Amino acid sequence: MPTPGSPQRKFRLADDALWAEYGQACRDINGSADRSDDIRKHVKAVVAEWKKRHEEN
Repeated sequence: MPTPGSPQRKFRLADDALWAEYGQACRDINGSADRSDDIRKHVKAVVAEWKKRHEEN
């Protein structure tokens, strides 16, 4: 559930079967069907890697 006053970011994934399988994978791997939490973790990891590469240059 979004926090009041927080930005409402959205993305689209048109493949319903893939979305359902992703939910099952999150449950099996993370113990939770919270796909948004998994996506947040992924975004943070990508940004951290990007920053690390820019600091090296």
